[in-house]
Parts: sequence; structure tokens; C-alpha cells
Amino acid sequence: MYTKESLNDLYGKLARSIDISDDLYEKAVNEYNALGKWIDAQTPSYKISIFPQGSFSLGTVVKPITDSDDYDLDLVCEFDEQYGLSPRQLKVGVVKPLLQKYRRISGDIEEKRRCWHVEYEEVPNFHMDIIPAYSLFPHIMITDHDEENDMYQYIGSNPSGYTDWFLSRSEKQRTALFEQYKRDNSSIVVAQADVEKIKRRKIKTPLQRAVQLLKRHRDIMFDGRDPHDKPISVIITTIAGQLYQEEDNVVDALVRILTGAETYILESKRGDQFYIENPSYAGENFADKWNEHPSRATAFFEWLNKAKQDLIEKRLLSMSRVEMAAAMNGAIGASTSKRVFSEMAREEESAIINKQIKVDPKAGTLSTSGTVSVPPNHHYGK
Repeated sequence: MYTKESLNDLYGKLARSIDISDDLYEKAVNEYNALGKWIDAQTPSYKISIFPQGSFSLGTVVKPITDSDDYDLDLVCEFDEQYGLSPRQLKVGVVKPLLQKYRRISGDIEEKRRCWHVEYEEVPNFHMDIIPAYSLFPHIMITDHDEENDMYQYIGSNPSGYTDWFLSRSEKQRTALFEQYKRDNSSIVVAQADVEKIKRRKIKTPLQRAVQLLKRHRDIMFDGRDPHDKPISVIITTIAGQLYQEEDNVVDALVRILTGAETYILESKRGDQFYIENPSYAGENFADKWNEHPSRATAFFEWLNKAKQDLIEKRLLSMSRVEMAAAMNGAIGASTSKRVFSEMAREEESAIINKQIKVDPKAGTLSTSGTVSVPPNHHYGK
């Protein structure tokens, strides 16, 4: 039997297990910093900066399902001004040649609608989508390629504003968790310059963990299906951010998000058109493709209902450990579930041996405040 607290503990462990490792995180940071410095040195006529957007900046990166897949790292290559460049000139005439010359890019460079997709043969485990843009404060103008007509245009966006908005949705919990982090690491002197890095990398709020679990559940559900129907991360993240109410645990955050999502979507419609507005750039509709391709909206609601069943139904609390392990195999992925339950088995076995946890006779569960000793077991989650 599970309590909300033990289920929340499990979800926290699952979310941490699908997060990017410290090693790969540092490799990614070092790589885009190196690329930015190199581009800056190569372009004395332009002032250019490179910064991450998307899950990397939001703290919601999710590990690929298999080790053979790559992490996606979305970067903005922002020119300080337009410099008189047309969108075609900026994207194809300036940014592409720079990427072709960069010594560490020995893989393919493929043009996507709004970015250059870069494969790194020398830097395994991740690839980059680099979006050319120029600054038009407080937004940016990114290059958009209409492949059918081979036409380029500038369109507005605000990735930094979106990151600020998303992180602000859980500022209360972020502050509380950071204070707890400082108490738990009181021997470590935290320099002011490192505060934000620690918050974004080491401290994950219930909102961020909930988004990670939702994205992984989506990845598992749509593995092998039409990739066009797979719910896009920005819609999941936006709905989660809009509905989150500073819940202090992952379970309550998931309940809030999953039970409120359908109503939020339907109430946000404009006429008969789906409309999920970018909270940082008025007028941008993240659900525009749903109106062009209704199957994508259908697939989203199908996923939403499945996520409710798999992650927040009350039946989860009545499951045994073996049943919960099987349920998480299907919801989060067998490799992740087995790894987490095996780790929990080892931790509990050690705690039992060291008499750190016993049976609580009132609840019938294992607890640090229990009074009845228990023998070791060898069947956790199997």
C-alpha cells in the first residue's frame, strides 16, 4: 500500500532518474559556450551571443528512452541587431557558413524551418538546434523558412521571457527549496554568482519534476507512433505552468495539472479554434497546428486521459510494490522503472540491516518511526 507521501517520494526518484546527468550537463554547457566564443571571434562585424532555450533553460530536460538516442539542446544565435540582413542572408549567408567552419561539427548540418539541426560526431549523446535571430528588445526576431515556397521571413519570439515566466510560476517553492539546500549544505559557502546556477541545476521544483514525468510518459506512449501526433513539449509545459499553484509536492502538482488541463484548453479556444497562447509573446498560438491537423488535438487528449490513469488515479495508492513497479514500467519506461525500484530495494535493505526503519504497527508500513523489526527481503519490485 502507498500513501501520498511514499508515492511522491517514488515520483521524485523517477524524475531524478530521467534528468540529464551532471557530466552531460557540463559537456553541453561547455560546448555551447565554446561555440559562442568561437563565433564571436570569427565575426568582428557583428555582436552575437548564444544562449539555451527550451527544456535546458527551463530545467525540464528528459533523458532519451534509449542510450542510442540524443538529448536535444535548443540554442538561440542572437545578433545584437539586424545589421541590414534579410532573414535568408542571416540564416543561410552568415550563420550556416559559421557552423560549417566550426571545427567540432563534423556531422550533418540540416536546415529545419526555424533552425539549423547540428549533429556532433565528436560530442556524443546530444545534438543542437541553433535558431538564428536578431534582437528587437524586449523580444527577438527569428528566421522562419517556408520550405514549400522557399521563402524566408522574420517572426517574433521571446524565449528568455518564456523561461522567466515558467520559473516565476514556482518561485515560492524554488525559494523554499533553495533555503533548504543551504541548510543541508551549510558547510558550503555559496557565492552570489553561483546562486542562480544552483537554483536551475540542482534545485527542481514540483512543477519542473511534474513536467519531466509528463514528458517521459508522453515519450513512452508515442514511441513508434507518428511523430507528428506526439504532443509537443511547449504545450505540455505551458499548460502545466498556467495551472500550477505552488503545490509543494509532485503528486499534488500532477493532480492539479492533469485534472485541469482539458478545461483550460477548451476555455482557451477562440471560436472553434484551439488557442494556447505563448505567455511571453502575445499573439503566438502554440496550438496552431491542432487546427490544421485535428489528429494532433485528438492525440493530445488521448495522452492526457492516459496520463491521468497512469499517474494520478486513486488505485495507485492501493497497489503493492510489485504492482506499482509494473505500472511504472508502462508509464515511465521499463528501464527507468527497474533501475529506480532496484535502487530503492538496496536502500531499504541497508536501512533494515542498520535498523533505521521498522514496521509502523498502526499503519502497517515501513517507517523511520516504526517499532517492529523486519527481516531483510529479496523481492523488491520483482
